[in-house]
Amino acid sequence: MAREIQHIRRSQFVLTYGPGALIESKNGPRMIPSIEHGLGSRFKLQTFERYEITDSRLRIVIKNLTGKNARVFSLPTNAGEGRPNTEGIYHTYVFPTWKICYGREGGHPNDTPVLHNSERCPVCGRKDDSSAVRFVAACINGHLDEVDWDYAVHRGRTCKPRYYLWRAEGSSLSDLVVECHDCGKKTTMKEIYNIKFRCSGRRPETEHPRHSSSGPSVTEPKRPFDCERPMRVLQRQSTSLRLPVTVTLLTIPEYDGTLPNILQKTSVAASIRAILNSPWRPCEGGVEKEKIVQWIRDALVSNGIPEESISEIEKYVETNGISKFCELFEQLHSEDRSFLDFMYEELESLLSGPRTTQNFSMGPPEEIRSDQAEIIPDMKVYPVDILRTVTAQTGFYRVPYLPENGETAPAQVSSGVYLDGALWYPGFEGQGEGVFITFAGDPPDLSTCTAFDEWKNSRTETDFVQTMWGDAVHEPLFVWLHTLSHALILTLSLHAGYSSASLRERVYINRDATSGGILIYTTSPGEDGSMGGLTGSLKVFREILRKSSERLKLCSNDPLCLEVRKTPERVNGSACHSCLLISETSCEHRNMWLDRHIILGD
Repeated sequence: MAREIQHIRRSQFVLTYGPGALIESKNGPRMIPSIEHGLGSRFKLQTFERYEITDSRLRIVIKNLTGKNARVFSLPTNAGEGRPNTEGIYHTYVFPTWKICYGREGGHPNDTPVLHNSERCPVCGRKDDSSAVRFVAACINGHLDEVDWDYAVHRGRTCKPRYYLWRAEGSSLSDLVVECHDCGKKTTMKEIYNIKFRCSGRRPETEHPRHSSSGPSVTEPKRPFDCERPMRVLQRQSTSLRLPVTVTLLTIPEYDGTLPNILQKTSVAASIRAILNSPWRPCEGGVEKEKIVQWIRDALVSNGIPEESISEIEKYVETNGISKFCELFEQLHSEDRSFLDFMYEELESLLSGPRTTQNFSMGPPEEIRSDQAEIIPDMKVYPVDILRTVTAQTGFYRVPYLPENGETAPAQVSSGVYLDGALWYPGFEGQGEGVFITFAGDPPDLSTCTAFDEWKNSRTETDFVQTMWGDAVHEPLFVWLHTLSHALILTLSLHAGYSSASLRERVYINRDATSGGILIYTTSPGEDGSMGGLTGSLKVFREILRKSSERLKLCSNDPLCLEVRKTPERVNGSACHSCLLISETSCEHRNMWLDRHIILGD
């Protein structure tokens, strides 16, 4: 029998799925296992190095976040591996294995569905009538398991029947009854949802597969109960079951070009770093330039670096000298920088104006003047005809419930895999276009509105995902820009030909929070492409800003939406699905730190 293959894009693997995710397939839900199990025989250093994404800034960010050496790779593809599209590259497991047989062909007493964990239905003997149960159990330390149906029904009494009766007596959870076939004990799904199950400590994505006629599934080994967090039941398709944590960086001109791209390769960087950090300290003088060049050549040749790359390095050293070369190398590989430092760097690069390199091209701006009646001040809009982004998934959270007062935040589970002295993380490169919007003059004075004090004095400490941004997200100017960004994305989707889910944002503020900008872009391959829809919108951007202002002034949920104010318990002020909330894959901040009041000035 031919194996079923389901294709997903690299960007989907990073932004939506990845290790530990449940994906719906033609034959039911499947678990995406950890990388070493998913790649199987392709899990080897040669594969990872072949598909490595060389970006020193991304590597530094991940290393500073995790404290470990990091490298990023993109998943192998059928085309890249020279394999037909009917062959799977990444293997998955059957999960969950509990099923409901509806007995459509008869054979069930009173046509009652049966909940079972067998290859075939223990009542009618068929397997084609069974579908996976839609409930699983998870804890906020990242553990995931099947629902313990025996405990859920019997509350500790051991019965262990071969199957349970599954009675749907209505549309609500309280109408969904699970009954033990042997002893008649029963309960409802509403009651099961309220149970705090003892955590099994299980992470099925890390387990070895066992094979059956229905496909590979994961083993269920016995484990010590080493997790103190309770497991709760939720639906397997719930977005809170797995929240991916990603890092995205823009390739800016300062890091783009033939030589910077060569120096960012791991093997090249390691060889040169060993020479520059040698006891002779070539960067401090005292060693002839010719000798340093020869050392670099010998080291790179021994590591199999192509001759054209070596010649490019030699040409730069001959032209600019060893001190300039050391300065460039340090700029590319200095690890004493945080994620926010790179954000400030990106903003400064974008504010530098029109430039063109291999992976970046920005044109001259359109300046849009406003009148006194408008809530958005004078703005500059730059077309970015070419841009490249690199994105990596560092891990994920499972949040089946929110921690109670005094409890620690959910634990992040790593998506990386250890190989050759480094943790490798899945990532992808995107090529596309965008628009950069910034102030033509001074930003608006926000200190006079009530919302300014609300955001300054009401820091929300409940979020556990946005630690990379620190307190920057609470700055009133950041909230102002972020709110405008969402209004622009929703309006641009009507003008530029892109769906709002295909557009992404990056909100910048400078180091002293006195200015900033917004980059709205599309890069992910296979979504809507990048055919100039964004850069072409500059001709009508005045109209786009006008309609965005209208969206901010009036929401269909007003006055309820407008009555909401920022408090320490809220991550948003006035913002709802009718006016500002967008796809969470489009928003870097998960639809948090938004407030219409901050732009309306009240």
